[in-house]
Amino acid sequence: MYYDVYIDIVFLTNLLMDYVLLCIVGKLFLRKRNRGRILLAAAIGALFSCLILYVLPDMIFPAKVLLHGGCAWGMLVLGLDLKKNGLLVKALVTVYLMAFFMGGLMEAAPVKKATPIRFLIVAAGAYMGLSALIYLSDSFRARWKNIYPVTLSYRGNVQPFFGLLDTGNFLVDPISQKEVFIIKPEVLEALLPQENADRLKHLKENPGELEGTEPADLHPHFLPYKTIGEEGVLLAVVLDDLCIHTPREVIHVANPVLALAVEPSALGKEYQVLLNSRILH
Repeated sequence: MYYDVYIDIVFLTNLLMDYVLLCIVGKLFLRKRNRGRILLAAAIGALFSCLILYVLPDMIFPAKVLLHGGCAWGMLVLGLDLKKNGLLVKALVTVYLMAFFMGGLMEAAPVKKATPIRFLIVAAGAYMGLSALIYLSDSFRARWKNIYPVTLSYRGNVQPFFGLLDTGNFLVDPISQKEVFIIKPEVLEALLPQENADRLKHLKENPGELEGTEPADLHPHFLPYKTIGEEGVLLAVVLDDLCIHTPREVIHVANPVLALAVEPSALGKEYQVLLNSRILH
């Protein structure tokens, strides 16, 4: 049995599929999505699929999986600027799960013969359905748990976290008079190289280590704090940007002040940031 394969149709179908998958993954992982970069990454992925089909049509299945996995890895780095290995692995697994999900939807689609129309119906349905699920999930967290998706960025490195609205956090930086957000150490580790994060965490013991180094651009300083039965100082840094994604709006905070938690274990497992109550009032 022989099939006629039109390479232009293969390219266009893969281009649309890859673009939709990257948009969905970007939405799930709270990435800042640049349509041009996503389109370029999708085009490279579609071209790669065509080359595999044309040059190596009889390649064994495990080799195809590895090659496509490497291509998907590159698409995520290029299209969504995912650099952290742990986050990349999660995004890669999500891409494959979404591809299987959309493949199943295509088989169940009411339109059987018109492949482009069927694909567009499935792609639009999958994107809208997942967007609705994400919205409902975020609404549930925000309404019942006061937990919101948060993105932090420093020098182009954008990372997603979750933040808890702490109604008791009214801490203000006495220098800038800006609201202070409390973070776990893992936030700094995700945004900075390990060496720089370690230098900041040991700043109190070795204050001279930061002179002339990159972490000095974070304007590290110490903030006094006082709670019931306890007082001390917190190490604070200034990042480039913070966004709180609420169901109704995105709250943008430029040059946010973040203080490192003294006892990270006291914070819950579902969130990494304690949001200042002055921001969400």
